[in-house]
Amino acid sequence: MNDKEKRGNHISAEVRAQEGEDGKRKIVGYAVKWNELSNPIFGLFREQFERGAFQKWLSDPNNKVIASWQHRLHEVLGRRPKTLEVYEDDIGLRYEIDPPSWADKYVETIERGDVDGSSFIFIPTVEEWDETQDMAIRTIKEAQLHEVSPVTYPAYSQSTSDVRGADGEFRSADKVFEKFKNSKEDYSADLAMKKKKLELLEKI
Repeated sequence: MNDKEKRGNHISAEVRAQEGEDGKRKIVGYAVKWNELSNPIFGLFREQFERGAFQKWLSDPNNKVIASWQHRLHEVLGRRPKTLEVYEDDIGLRYEIDPPSWADKYVETIERGDVDGSSFIFIPTVEEWDETQDMAIRTIKEAQLHEVSPVTYPAYSQSTSDVRGADGEFRSADKVFEKFKNSKEDYSADLAMKKKKLELLEKI
């Protein structure tokens, strides 16, 4: 099983509050936008999500996804499928939260623009790597979604100066890149061995 990973966007109005049909305020935002390359993740690689990456996971109503405030699990804002809606559209992975009344103060901070970032926790299940560019590019083709969260400082935001608790997140990113490099080395070694066997057979 792959480890959980955390990513985020820090774009103005990425998260906002809006009034629903029932007159109640909702928290809405995009956790990720399709095929948009991230800035370098701790200088190791860049990353993008392919459209449909979460479709398989979201199609099963038994797969739970929660929304929390600042990734604090004791402050749950919503849970799929009742008080949290998560779906894919042409832009990216969108979420809509029906927050509880005690979260009114948090909704206000979003309305004021004090909190304008989104972050999410996922487990990649299918990915591709491209090393033909100056920096390796990781494309997530399929993933499990476990949590979305309005945050002040998204993990791996547009600038690493915004990162908080970066040490643990660097180790996570480093582990991802190391796993890719190791798998590539194993593949190259296997290919070299097969080539050597073929050369020996040709001499017989």
